[in-house]
Amino acid sequence: MSLGKRIKKIRMNNTISVRDLAKEIGVTASFIYQLEKDQVSPSYSTLKKLARELGVSLSVLVDKKIPENWIHNRREDRKNLIVDQSGVNLEIPLFRGARSKKMAPTYFSIEPDAVYTNELFTHESEQLVYVENGCISVAAGEQNVSLKSGDMGYFTFEPIDEIKNSGSETARGLIVVTPPFEN
Repeated sequence: MSLGKRIKKIRMNNTISVRDLAKEIGVTASFIYQLEKDQVSPSYSTLKKLARELGVSLSVLVDKKIPENWIHNRREDRKNLIVDQSGVNLEIPLFRGARSKKMAPTYFSIEPDAVYTNELFTHESEQLVYVENGCISVAAGEQNVSLKSGDMGYFTFEPIDEIKNSGSETARGLIVVTPPFEN
């Protein structure tokens, strides 16, 4: 990815306007537009200011590869969320890097007959549930959907109220919410 495209992507992910970025680093908005189109090259001092304002290291802007921990998350890097619900375990992956994330993935495991009552993502959002293993029933508003291993549910109109393990083995899967938090 070119320097200009990378700067634009990071700027947009951080919801910084071209004008605001230009003002903060002491250049014109026109320069930023040209930079993002790879029509001009920044000086070293401008590049350092860009990195500072975008909240990234200089190497993130100029290295050929994006840092690994921006792209993937190893199992051991997940963090347990504390939920006071018996038989329910939630883990969130921590993807590094300065950017506004547009999705919030959460890995779940729910023991047989246990119920996860959603307290995290009750704002207006789209929620996708993928079942890796087991059987669950998902209640969202007036809908109640049964999902088994390999199934997915996409909930747009109502946030998920609860997920119940309706099988005899531990249910595991992934919930992805977008946007991740209430604005």
